[in-house]
Amino acid sequence: MRLVRNVMAVIAAVWVAATAASCSNDVSVTYSENTPGDALRVQVGGEGYRDVLEYVSKAKLAGDVELELVDAPADANAHVADGRADLAFYQTQPAFLGNRETDGHGTLSIVSKVDVAPYALYSSKWKDLEPTDDWVNSNLVSDKVTGQSLPHGAEVAVPQTKAGFARSLYLLQTAGLVKLDRPFGGLTVADLSVSDANVLESQRHLAIRQLDFAEYAEDIYHNYDAVVLDPTTATSIGLVPANDALAIEPGPGNPYARVLVAASRLAGDPRVSALAHALESKEVAQYLATTYHGKFISAHVPFAP
Repeated sequence: MRLVRNVMAVIAAVWVAATAASCSNDVSVTYSENTPGDALRVQVGGEGYRDVLEYVSKAKLAGDVELELVDAPADANAHVADGRADLAFYQTQPAFLGNRETDGHGTLSIVSKVDVAPYALYSSKWKDLEPTDDWVNSNLVSDKVTGQSLPHGAEVAVPQTKAGFARSLYLLQTAGLVKLDRPFGGLTVADLSVSDANVLESQRHLAIRQLDFAEYAEDIYHNYDAVVLDPTTATSIGLVPANDALAIEPGPGNPYARVLVAASRLAGDPRVSALAHALESKEVAQYLATTYHGKFISAHVPFAP
């Protein structure tokens, strides 16, 4: 009987490890020594981080998994790596991958790509991005404006930071306004730092202006044909992405997803598997949509304004 019990225990352990590994290809399967009933200690960021976990816990989307949420310090990944915390949820995928390489935290992996704070295209002058023959800002012919769609020759203001500029170009490509030499979604340094040199075609002959939005975001919004804004800047000047954006970055496949990170010692832990599945659920996608109206969107369920 003792032999039978030992065999059954091994089979159960293997099944749990395989189930958790299915949440992410980033985690190698090992056996956790943590007690499944213990609360998971999570280093967590602010808006759009903490409240999502609180929603999952309150709604019991991860079953009886208990979470202890702690404000993430600058070195939160180190806390997870050395065992002071179990998980971290406070950073984007590129930030985590860069820090992991720089800080040597090779035991940390992404267990869930949760949500995205999407960049979006706005205009105070034009109503949509429908095909048009209208022109503006041409030195060769007079402006021709017969409708309300973003015209050819429009001046589009975008953030001047490397990441902001790259995300703006990808957004314009997703909206069908420019064509780049690569698709959206890559995580190489080259993918995350595309620039003018990567633009193969501007179907609407846009004049793209890199600007600093720190102090004059609202003035820029009113003075240019269109602007690309991060969601924090957009909401600071009264814009609601779901209502006001002409185009919004997609959630699924977005390399800038905000990620839940765990150490390899927790691979195979059913609590982590349950939490990851909950964060990727339709329920969380709906919570984000109704709570934030496009400021944060699911990385798994397409956002429909």
